[in-house]
Amino acid sequence: MYDVIIRGGDVVDGTGSEPKRADVAINGERIVEVGVVEGEAKQTINATGKLVTPGFVDIHAHMDAQVMWDPIASSPCWHGITTILNGNCGLSLAPARPEEAGFLVKLLESVEDIPAEAILAGNRFPGGSFGDYLDTLDSLPMGVNVASLVGHTAVRFQAMGERSMEQDAEPSEEEGQAMLASVKSALDDGAFGFSTSRSFLHTTPDGRFVPGTFAGLDELMSFGKVIQEAGHGIYGWVPPVEVGDPTPHEKEIEMMKEISIATGTAFTFAVVQNRDNPELWRDLVGQISRANAQGAKLAPQTEVRSIGVVVGLPNITPFDQSLAWLALKDLALEDRLEALRDPERRAQLVRGGNEAATDEQLSMIYHLVVEDGNARYDFSEENSLLAIAKRRGTTAADAFIDMVLEADGKAYFIFPFANYDIDIVGELLSDPNMLLGLADSGAHVGQICDTSFSTFFLRYWVGERGLMSIGEGIRKLTSEPAQFLGIGDRGELRPGAFADINVIDQSKLSVHPPEYTDDLPAGAHRFIQRASGYDYTLVNGQIFMKDGEHQGVSAGRVLRSSC
Repeated sequence: MYDVIIRGGDVVDGTGSEPKRADVAINGERIVEVGVVEGEAKQTINATGKLVTPGFVDIHAHMDAQVMWDPIASSPCWHGITTILNGNCGLSLAPARPEEAGFLVKLLESVEDIPAEAILAGNRFPGGSFGDYLDTLDSLPMGVNVASLVGHTAVRFQAMGERSMEQDAEPSEEEGQAMLASVKSALDDGAFGFSTSRSFLHTTPDGRFVPGTFAGLDELMSFGKVIQEAGHGIYGWVPPVEVGDPTPHEKEIEMMKEISIATGTAFTFAVVQNRDNPELWRDLVGQISRANAQGAKLAPQTEVRSIGVVVGLPNITPFDQSLAWLALKDLALEDRLEALRDPERRAQLVRGGNEAATDEQLSMIYHLVVEDGNARYDFSEENSLLAIAKRRGTTAADAFIDMVLEADGKAYFIFPFANYDIDIVGELLSDPNMLLGLADSGAHVGQICDTSFSTFFLRYWVGERGLMSIGEGIRKLTSEPAQFLGIGDRGELRPGAFADINVIDQSKLSVHPPEYTDDLPAGAHRFIQRASGYDYTLVNGQIFMKDGEHQGVSAGRVLRSSC
């Protein structure tokens, strides 16, 4: 008698192999058989005609605080994600002295657009070591498995205080040793590595650059040596990707290469197409390939579609520089719709909107087309707000208002600021060094909604475009990121592995349009995004989600890395 048998599905085991008809038997948290399974089970799932895959791994999340109040970890839970990695971009909630913990909360708000009032209302961690933070998570229900990096901002601020944000400040010997001790302690307690940010967009609420932005090579090398000595852990790095000049990018990769070769540490960081230098990504991909050929371990990650700001009446509009549009912010959504319907108010909004946005700006804002419930992200020029207005024979502000009213306020647009050419995204995804990432799950909650990357990847790149086979596509979502993180017993369907499993109806796989909700603590707003096609998601052997609905169990674990 097994606990669970998943019968008759097309098993895609996560190794890159193509689907094979098989049963999967589970006892407790682990898989015990894959093949023809005789016998009975307490629960049997009929997977005939469905894909049976390992659970997906999201390696770029910022749900460090959210998992304390949201046991199901939405929105990743609706997209087959069973393991997330927090602590990216140099940001973690620990280590922190209790009296200084609020500073790290403010950084999450300032850098990652997570409302501080929501974090403070839902936070259960009063401060302490990184191990104390993991212990706090251990005491709470978890729907998915949660892994974490320790952030440079927390480590440097704890050691150096306000000096940590001064551009020319170098740590004293005592401060340097304190930072290394913090990172060592975090790794000993189960951190999956260390992350740092060097981005000029990552600032504190008062406009200073976050701790670690200007850290020198010696300081950054020392953290690599701590990871080397611990015997486990990766190094997350945010380069200054916003700068159009390629020189800083090349220098950053050279720094990572030097540290990686010296310490054997694996690095991950973003490589995307950006508007300042649309072809820079090609140079970086080539530089990374050459660095790895020389012995470095550089594993860039990119998003599977454009990275863009969601634009709509509930959150921000293309015309918010206009005082008439800005005044709508004080109204509830229904009252905003009434204002659009009022002829006099509409005339004011049209005048203000047409003065606020240029044709160039409007040509880069695309309507999020929804076909049969599936949100498409393969934008073309004809989807731009400017092109739509011309087809309708009206102004952009008029077109926007009409579309919003036609959709009862639920028409959304996207301003893609990175990976805006879908064909270039396909080239990035085809690079052998590239990981799937940058979903930013839990971050930029009122502007960006990219946590549906796994569903879009399978439907669009594997199903529609045929960029790679289903076996290789599932490997990219499962065993590849799991092995990169050093999680050897997840990401594959084999006896002895933890039973994190998806049962997927590939014919029904779709990404729903974003929804703007007020379900954060303290009534703060965010975007969520659901999916169709996931019949079941199991976490550690228990049915976690069924047809997009939580089944009441919290079988997820706080994962702790070790050598």
